[in-house]
Amino acid sequence: MARDWLADHHGADITTIAMIEPSADPHADLDYQFAQYLPGTPPRFSLRGSCGHSILSSVAVAQRLAWLPRLDTASRPRVNVLNTGDRVECEVDGTSRTLTFAMEFAYQPPRRLRELLPTGSPCEELDGVPVSLVSAGNPYVFVDAAGLGLDDQEALFADDAAVRRRLTGIRRAAARRLGRPEGGVFPKVAAVGQYQYRRLAVLALPAPGRSAPLPPADAITVAAAAVIDGTIPQGLAQRGWSRLDELVVDTPGGTSVVRLTVSGNTADDTLTRASVRRGTVRYDGPVFLEPLRDLMFAPEDVPLPCAVR
Repeated sequence: MARDWLADHHGADITTIAMIEPSADPHADLDYQFAQYLPGTPPRFSLRGSCGHSILSSVAVAQRLAWLPRLDTASRPRVNVLNTGDRVECEVDGTSRTLTFAMEFAYQPPRRLRELLPTGSPCEELDGVPVSLVSAGNPYVFVDAAGLGLDDQEALFADDAAVRRRLTGIRRAAARRLGRPEGGVFPKVAAVGQYQYRRLAVLALPAPGRSAPLPPADAITVAAAAVIDGTIPQGLAQRGWSRLDELVVDTPGGTSVVRLTVSGNTADDTLTRASVRRGTVRYDGPVFLEPLRDLMFAPEDVPLPCAVR
């Protein structure tokens, strides 16, 4: 109902929804729950995974609602991600309308790297090609770009329709492998190439209706995959460098630098923290969702702010 109202009021491009409230947890400032709109008949919503960009947007909105103190360079608002159990700290820079963030995910207790492999295997065959299934917040299926005939970064980023169809088929096979609906958001799929020293190039098919740089949570999943022995991203990463704790990820939408705190790269080693710089949120102004009038906490003459990146 609310989604239909948005579509009728120039908000059809809004497909990621964040539900937030001040947290009762003394170790968090904000509780956040993610919902991804899935177009179709009937339309559906996925409540799995999370979205780094909408987490940042939620922090910007929470400040506007006075749920957080005024954000400045000393601020480190803490977000409790209800979908995944992740704890996220955000480092802030910028103006009141445009904020730039770095995000740090804390894993308490630390996560065994084997826990990031949803099938227990770092590499297996799906749809006739070797793949790695890895989940560090958002589940992904990774395939070697060279195996798709993409021998340089220009070819990988060319947005070839045949490549997109091939990746879509691999994603559907991975969804079946994990017991998830083929038409859902997760797992996501990405082709990974190693063309430059100490960098990985990643072409990830976006969620339905989205076209944006690789979200922070997804960049962290790429980096986590690149430290686990036997995965396709790790095999590619080893060609360029042996350092475990930092990865540069190039995508058609931009570059992310991800830093990890890991004890090693075996299945029994642990991931303690992951950070990525930087996401930018622009506050576009308030909107009142008429269908939710009876559910909203505010008086009817007070609009509910929303942040749109």
